[in-house]
Amino acid sequence: MVAVTAGAWLAYQLTVTDSGKLKSEPMVEKYTFDSVSDGRCSVRVERNGEPVCTMETLVSYGSALFDFSKLTKKGSDNISTAFGHFYANIYEGEVDGKSVRMYLGKDDIVFRYITTQRSESGLHSETRELCWASIKI
Repeated sequence: MVAVTAGAWLAYQLTVTDSGKLKSEPMVEKYTFDSVSDGRCSVRVERNGEPVCTMETLVSYGSALFDFSKLTKKGSDNISTAFGHFYANIYEGEVDGKSVRMYLGKDDIVFRYITTQRSESGLHSETRELCWASIKI
């Protein structure tokens, strides 16, 4: 399990596409753990330095951020990340009407988290790639 403490943070590059076309410039989505107590986390989310929201998570989630209890392990692969090559288990499923694919590495670190759903403009996808972290990866 990932070892997060109050003040720790993870940053993901967020890329949003509609039907394969870039919807906006990629942005950095930073998750800062404001408090960690009794297996629960209070997390502050920022995009490109601007506050987005605060969310409550569990330490048992992937990266203590992404609930994968509704996902099923579909396989594994060696993937290239900003931190080097890692072996990751691939989980897939549907969450809140979105198709989800998650690449989960050692210590339950989520290296890649992809959501896709149908929209008026076609397929809307959001890809989060772990790019920086204050914790040891």
